[in-house]
Amino acid sequence: MTWGQIAVNALAAILLVVGTWITARFTRKTGKEANDTQAAQARTADWSTFVQEQRAERAEERKWLEARLAERDRRIERLEQRVGSLQERFDALERKYRLAIAYIRRLVRKLQQHVDPEDIETPPDEISPDL
Repeated sequence: MTWGQIAVNALAAILLVVGTWITARFTRKTGKEANDTQAAQARTADWSTFVQEQRAERAEERKWLEARLAERDRRIERLEQRVGSLQERFDALERKYRLAIAYIRRLVRKLQQHVDPEDIETPPDEISPDL
């Protein structure tokens, strides 16, 4: 065997090793990319499922919340009507009270003209400041 043949055989062996290494690396990289792609697709599918579940839960919560808000709005409306009614009653009673106090004042003045003021009964403490 000559030096030329040894060099060619050595070069062929080196090329074979390099070719095998490149092929293995490419295959491994392609397989890894495929695995990465599958993993990414699995993660995307998991994420899509998660998002759909979250949307469904939020939709249920939104329906529940809207029902509670509608109920609250109805209660507020009833309370506003009740307050309005009570305000009207209060205003009417206050008017009557003021008229009654004015009438009592006139009666007391008339009574004081005909009866000794010490003989007149003192008014209740609750209305004394108004008289």
